[in-house]
Amino acid sequence: MSSVSFIAFTRRGCILAQKLARELPGRPDYADWSCRVSGPTRFADELGIVDYGGLGDWTAAAFANDDALVFVGATGIAVRAIAPYAKDKLSDPAVVSIDEAGSFAVPLLSGHVGGANELARTLAALAGGQAVVSTATDVNGVFAVDEWAERNGFAIVERELAKKVSATLLEGGTVGFASDFEWTGDLPAGLVEGPAALGMSVSTDAMTSPFSQTLHLVPRTVVVGVGCRRGIEYQVFAQAVDGALEAAGVSWHEVAALATIDVKRNEEAIRLLAEAHCCKVRFYTAEQLAQVPGDFASSAFVEQTVGVGNVCERAACADGAHLIAARHAQDGITVALAKLHKKGQSLFMQFSETGPAGVHVVGLGPGGGADLSGRARAAIEASDLVVGYTVYVDLLRADFPEKEFYTTPMRKEVERCRYALEQAAAGRDVAVVCSGDPGVYGMAGLVFELAQEYPSVPIEVIPGVSASNGGAAVLGAPLMHDHCLISLSDLLTPWETIERRLVAAAQADFVICLYNPSSHKRPDYLQRACDILLAHRSPDSVCGTVSNIGRVGQQSQVLTLGELRDTPVDMFTTVFIGNSQTREIDGRMVTPRGYLQRRS
Repeated sequence: MSSVSFIAFTRRGCILAQKLARELPGRPDYADWSCRVSGPTRFADELGIVDYGGLGDWTAAAFANDDALVFVGATGIAVRAIAPYAKDKLSDPAVVSIDEAGSFAVPLLSGHVGGANELARTLAALAGGQAVVSTATDVNGVFAVDEWAERNGFAIVERELAKKVSATLLEGGTVGFASDFEWTGDLPAGLVEGPAALGMSVSTDAMTSPFSQTLHLVPRTVVVGVGCRRGIEYQVFAQAVDGALEAAGVSWHEVAALATIDVKRNEEAIRLLAEAHCCKVRFYTAEQLAQVPGDFASSAFVEQTVGVGNVCERAACADGAHLIAARHAQDGITVALAKLHKKGQSLFMQFSETGPAGVHVVGLGPGGGADLSGRARAAIEASDLVVGYTVYVDLLRADFPEKEFYTTPMRKEVERCRYALEQAAAGRDVAVVCSGDPGVYGMAGLVFELAQEYPSVPIEVIPGVSASNGGAAVLGAPLMHDHCLISLSDLLTPWETIERRLVAAAQADFVICLYNPSSHKRPDYLQRACDILLAHRSPDSVCGTVSNIGRVGQQSQVLTLGELRDTPVDMFTTVFIGNSQTREIDGRMVTPRGYLQRRS
């Protein structure tokens, strides 16, 4: 299990830290993360958080023990706090600073390998703010070898060559790619198969050199299970583990983690050895180790001491690996090796998740699944994530039961669209869904506005049947001539502006389609609109209403403007007000285009 420690310095900051710590494990990439919030003494008891004591001591402990640190407060505080501990981007934990208002989340350390960039994007989405990512590959939308290697579990052997690979790609050059294993997705721009002066090789053999200059990426597939006496000296411990690896023909580059029992959590030698080789440490309880299936050697003394008869072999195999080197004892130390991939099992790498994918703003039509166009359905089926308003996403769940959905309630549009862009920037294909057409009172405009902060993320708008078109089809043909759409919602437009538009449309004899005609907070807005229109239109003007267009409970009626004024409607009703030519034909609302009049 990974862990992240939050620290805040004000009441407002502590409350935000608690919100983020509570919601972060709800995101798929952080489901198994444990979160801890620390703050000043004066807020600890009141808010139920941990007293951090001294900032230096807190930082030292978190830096040594956690996968990520999040400072909720000024960036300067975080920079000064972590400065004495920052050593290596391949081993340092992720560090993110976010202001107490949640406006900006800044990855400060270990952006790619440690995951600070992605963590900043996720925290910004949770807080309704913006991630400020400055790494060159992210800014320019270029393949990042260190981030890709970390995601696929590869060790980077030659660090300087990794920098050269990134620099070459940033300058628009090409880099060779060779692999002993299969991969999915197209190679990113700049990577080519075949001869090249500089290239990357994915192989367990760090001596193979398919290119003049070869960056070796070695899959980390070995877990080293260890046990030791209390207070073991680092040099003695390191020699024992080195010997076991050498005897098995395994290099440190292949090691994914050291694994042991949780009572060894404070053993300095284990922590130092993991840091020296940039690998993780996994701790298991005696109960967890006892449940690991397999035939393992057992010691009555060890069982009496820690509660389970074998630590090193069981710990090595705890995550489903299979034993490749049985327990070896030396100087009070036990070592066993296990491999995460069985012999002959393919190792699949994914290129499709590297770099920005895209956001598809999809119109569902007024009724959801039944009104989906072929393009809309294809975009949703191809997406990794579907983002939308809760009510509209619910229209899709039955048709797309396997999809991952992210929903927000009304008035959380900015958070929703920003999260979609963050996820696309991280390499996922995202469908932002809207009822009707996304360009008609939908999310397309907001996505384009926010996308200025994510210049590398492509945006595609997929049209849908708007409520005006869907409702018109139910009523008959009310929009056959010039018409306009007006929303009566004053959440984003002042009522005075809405009034002017109603007057202008009425005077110009447009057919008028009204969206958002009423709500609990503004039950009389349709009446007010009708009063304005009645000053310019006859009370006998033909009108119509349609509610729940294309959905269960659809209802419609044709009536006069005078009758419409006192007709109850809601947010799911679309209202049509005819012009001077609109008439009722056999119970249907029709606005003649003029074809018959021209013939006569």
